[in-house]
Amino acid sequence: MRNKSIYLFLACVCGTVAAVLASEWLKAQGNQNTTSMVEIFVTSATIDVGEKITAKKIALERWPEDKVPEGASNRLAEVEGKYAKQRLFDGEPIMPAKLMDENWTSVPNGWKAVDMNASELGITSSLQPGDRVDVVGFFEEGNFIPRSGSQTVFMGIRVFSIDGDTSRRSDEELGNPARFIQLLIPEKDKDAWSYAKELADIELHKASDQDHTREDGSNEAAANFLTMIENHRTKLEQKEEEQQLRLEKEKAAQKLLAAGPAVESKVADDQVEGFTMFKLVEEQMFEYWIVPGKLPVLIGKVGAKGTEPQKPMSRTPPVQIRSENDFQRLSGEDSPLLQPPSSVAN
Repeated sequence: MRNKSIYLFLACVCGTVAAVLASEWLKAQGNQNTTSMVEIFVTSATIDVGEKITAKKIALERWPEDKVPEGASNRLAEVEGKYAKQRLFDGEPIMPAKLMDENWTSVPNGWKAVDMNASELGITSSLQPGDRVDVVGFFEEGNFIPRSGSQTVFMGIRVFSIDGDTSRRSDEELGNPARFIQLLIPEKDKDAWSYAKELADIELHKASDQDHTREDGSNEAAANFLTMIENHRTKLEQKEEEQQLRLEKEKAAQKLLAAGPAVESKVADDQVEGFTMFKLVEEQMFEYWIVPGKLPVLIGKVGAKGTEPQKPMSRTPPVQIRSENDFQRLSGEDSPLLQPPSSVAN
């Protein structure tokens, strides 16, 4: 009788346990039936960095909604035709954040990869290839820069590689400081980069994913930067030309001032004060120009036949006596100024 009671007790315990387990199993099945399912795109093969996403490399899968990674996409337009920023493994949910519109793992046509030392750029530890950055420099006023201060040289340009690697780094690698970094800039803006490297201390600032490339292929900030330099150089050249013209005018004025006294002296010499004198010799009247301290100058006969009327005497004598015999003629016995002695009747 006692053994029957023990068996009966064990049977009751086992039945109770089975009932509890069955109840829990039914609850679990009920919860699974109530969990909503969603479709997302996953990779159907491993996709390397820079590889293009095609319909053959992706597939739609049903996942429990609470198991879907944040950012996973179920729209084909968001993933097809894009390029992988990092390696995507088989069966991995595809997220647009891991994709890029263009293949930045190779330098595209019309672009240029430029190097810069990243040892002094603190943010490089958090940068990834494919990220966008602004290039900002501090410039001093000079022949190319109109005023001192910070100037944005490039806006939203891509990081091409970090330490020569174009693939995105893992979370463990992000903390490691980079040694050098490569940026992708438009070929048209290489002069802007040269000016920035030569004239300024460059900083990199993380930027949004907005593209600042203009229709002509140049970067918006770089084009404005080059225009500023060109306008400043034009103004400086105009000032130099104006200054040169002013100096030439000053030199010309100084030459005129220096030549002024000599000209006046020559004019004064040519316009010596004098007077005329008439001399009657043998019933002929001669006119002379007399200047104090100089020999008389014969102007001509007065009233002689065939002679033209004499013009009024100007300040400068019209005739200069330069012959060596003129002095003897004027001072000798043949001088017209010599009055012959009158005969005295004895």
